[in-house]
Amino acid sequence: MSDERRLPGSAVGWLACGGLSLLANAWGILSVGAKQKKWKPLEFLLCTLAATHMLNVAVPIATYAVVQLRRQRPDYEWNEGLCKVFVSTFYTLTLATCFSVTSLSYHRMWMVRWPVNYRLSNAKKQAVHTVMGIWMVSFILSALPAVGWHDTSERFYTHGCHFLVAEIGLGFGVCFLLLVGGSVAMGVVCTAIALFQTLAVQVGRRADRHAFTVPTIVVEDAQGKRRSSIDGSEPARTSLQITGLVATIVVIYDCLMGFPVLVGEPGGW
Repeated sequence: MSDERRLPGSAVGWLACGGLSLLANAWGILSVGAKQKKWKPLEFLLCTLAATHMLNVAVPIATYAVVQLRRQRPDYEWNEGLCKVFVSTFYTLTLATCFSVTSLSYHRMWMVRWPVNYRLSNAKKQAVHTVMGIWMVSFILSALPAVGWHDTSERFYTHGCHFLVAEIGLGFGVCFLLLVGGSVAMGVVCTAIALFQTLAVQVGRRADRHAFTVPTIVVEDAQGKRRSSIDGSEPARTSLQITGLVATIVVIYDCLMGFPVLVGEPGGW
């Protein structure tokens, strides 16, 4: 293959990383959902986060690769509309991913810090409403640069596609960075509270076998069968493992997406 027809090394690397990320997230969704007859809020949020990250990886990388391929052709012409679509999609998925991580950490904090309230609330319905709100807010805010909320003295799509917030405009940049920074901070705080509460319960149970436990709630299903637990009650070991999983997800996403977006340097194609 000649050099003119070969993708740049950076594009090939991003495509390889994107393919691995797609496989990993798809495997996670299948693993969580394979044995789920009735979806629980935590599993629903985990799969939603994985699906959001799949889109966040696939769409920008695919668009970048297509642009790089087209630029190798002599008849290539710059397309402003493609840049606008790319910027809106990129920021929609970035915000949706950050908000999804925060909602996951908040949900886990609520589950371990106030277990009785969690078990008595319709957590699944609230999780669905949260996901709908996340996508609505992310789409509305991220569509604004494409329809006029940007720096008019030097438009980000005129000469190439400069898609980082510093290149789009001060107003959008401040709003976007405040949302991402607040989301990252809230996710870290919720995760820290969840970890502290889980570890405190573990230590308390080891020190005192008569430590406080979540009251058992007995309910009847449609067939009249009595059950001694509902969503929200879980063994101590399972609680520690799930909290550790959520904390790991929050740390990885904050390190690989949250902080790089906050301190990122101008870029584009």
